[in-house]
Amino acid sequence: MFSWVFVVIGVTSLLTYGSSSGMNMDKVMLMLQLSMLMGLSHGIYDVVILQDEMDRRPVIAALLIRSSFFMASICANLILCIVIWKIDRENGIINVASVTKIREIFKEPSTHIQIVSLFILGHLITFVRSVHKKFGTRVFVNTLLGKYQDPKEEDLVFMFMDLKNSTTICEELGNVKYSNFIRDYYKLLSNCCEENQGEIYQIAGDGAFLTWKTAACKHKARPLNCFFDFKDALFHTQRKFLKRYGVAPDFKAAVHCGKVISTEVGNFGSEMAYHGDVLNTTSRIQSLCTKLGQDFLISEDFFAQLPLPLPHRFICTKAGSFELKGKKNAIMIFSLQIP
Repeated sequence: MFSWVFVVIGVTSLLTYGSSSGMNMDKVMLMLQLSMLMGLSHGIYDVVILQDEMDRRPVIAALLIRSSFFMASICANLILCIVIWKIDRENGIINVASVTKIREIFKEPSTHIQIVSLFILGHLITFVRSVHKKFGTRVFVNTLLGKYQDPKEEDLVFMFMDLKNSTTICEELGNVKYSNFIRDYYKLLSNCCEENQGEIYQIAGDGAFLTWKTAACKHKARPLNCFFDFKDALFHTQRKFLKRYGVAPDFKAAVHCGKVISTEVGNFGSEMAYHGDVLNTTSRIQSLCTKLGQDFLISEDFFAQLPLPLPHRFICTKAGSFELKGKKNAIMIFSLQIP
C-alpha cells in the first residue's frame, strides 16, 4: 500500500508539474484515495486470493491474469473514488447526472493516461517485489546501492542446516517426488528465515547456509528463533508431508560467526559470495551433530554474542573442545536442546 501511495502521488506531481493551474488538491486527494484502494486490492490479491508462494502457473498465464486484475481493479476503484467524492460533495445524492459525470470523466484523455500509468505501475511494483523476494532485503538494497561491487569485510553469523537422512528419502521417493519434497521443505525454511530477518545465502542439495549480521543477533537471538520456528513449522506440517510423501523431514544445524569478505561475483547473473574460513568451520561443526547425537550445535564465538537468557527455554551445555579439519586450535562447541 505504501508503495502505491508513494508512486501514485509522485506520478500525479509529475503530471501536474509546470501546469498553469498548479497542483489541484482535489485531484491529489482523489489520487491518494485511489492509491490506497489499489494498494489494498493488490495486497488482497497477492496474499489472500493468489497466495503467491503457492503460485506455480506459467509466466504468460500469470501475466495475463494479473493484467486483467489490474485493469479491472483500476476501473472499479476509480469509479468507487468518484462515487464517494460525488456523495461527499453533493450531499449524498447519486442521480443520472452523477452517472453521466462518471462517463465523461472516463472519456477524458487525462483519465486514460492515469489508467495506463496505474497499469504500468502495478506491474512495476510487482516486478520490484518479486526481485526483492528473490534476493532478500539486504542483498536487494545493497545491490541497488552498489555496496558490494568491491570486496567488503563484514562480521556475520552463518547457520548451516542439513536435512536428515536425505539419501534414504531420495531413494524411497525417487528423483521427481524428492524434488517436490525438498521444494516444500525449503519453502518452509525460507518463510522462517524471512520472519527472523535472515537471508538464505546458498542452497546446495539438502543443505542450506543462512546468514545474519552479528550485530543484529546481540540483542535478539535470531538464529535460535529461526531454528525453533522451523522445528515448529515442520511439526505442524508433519501430517501434510506424511500424507503427500510418506515421510516427514527433520534437520540438524550448526551456527558460527566471524569476519568474512562479502562481494558480488560474476558479470551476467551475478550473485553474492562470502569468502573466509567461517563457512568451512560452520559446515564442520554441523558434521559433528551426527557424531554427538545432537540436532543443534554452536561455536563458542557465537555463544559469546548471544543475549541471556536464551529464548524458547533453550538448554545450553558444553559438548566439548574439538579439533576441526583445517583449524590449528581446538574450538569449544556447545549443544542446544529444546526442553
